[in-house]
Amino acid sequence: MAKKGTLKYRKVSRTPQVGKDAGKKKFYATAVQDRTMEFEDFVTHISEHNSPYSRGTVHGVLMDTLDCLQELILDGKSVRFADLGLFSIGMTSRGEDNAEKVNASSITGVHLIVRNTKNWSNTELRKMCKITALGSEVTEEGDGGDTPSGDNGGKPSGGSSTTSGGSSTTSGGSSTTGGDSSTTGGDSSTTGGGNKGDNTGQGGGSSSGSESDNVKEY
Repeated sequence: MAKKGTLKYRKVSRTPQVGKDAGKKKFYATAVQDRTMEFEDFVTHISEHNSPYSRGTVHGVLMDTLDCLQELILDGKSVRFADLGLFSIGMTSRGEDNAEKVNASSITGVHLIVRNTKNWSNTELRKMCKITALGSEVTEEGDGGDTPSGDNGGKPSGGSSTTSGGSSTTSGGSSTTGGDSSTTGGDSSTTGGGNKGDNTGQGGGSSSGSESDNVKEY
């Protein structure tokens, strides 16, 4: 498979507070992004990348795409955006003492869920990139989780997918935490009634394809 890009990493040291390595200083590789490409720069990149469409056409299509995607997922639909992923909306809820008390006011928030699949799965993306070290220096980070994965300049965060609010469920082999309870499962990725605490997250839709363990909640 042809390589499409080169990812850079830097070395960090952390002392995990949980797991088999709790209290032991460990060293990790964490991803480093060169820069953030803003939306207008992305539009220009597409229009100049052997595209027959003008910059204005690309800009208009992308803006309409975002508007329609938001409209559909806020209407309770799951939208598959080619192989990029399945987009849906999840909810976080306050735990009530009995089922009769559960109503719309129990919902404490909503969040975006993206399940990347097929040739955008974590496994396939790894095959398509080269990885090289940014340098030999080691940066010492604060105490934290077992395996940091970088983002936004290499700030580590535990596991290979992240969640926000409520409890979370990831399918497959990802290591994800969020809220008070977490479970792992098979091919679909949804969460239901919480086992502990006050918040329960619920993801919309289900995923299909070669990988369904790539769930991001925002």
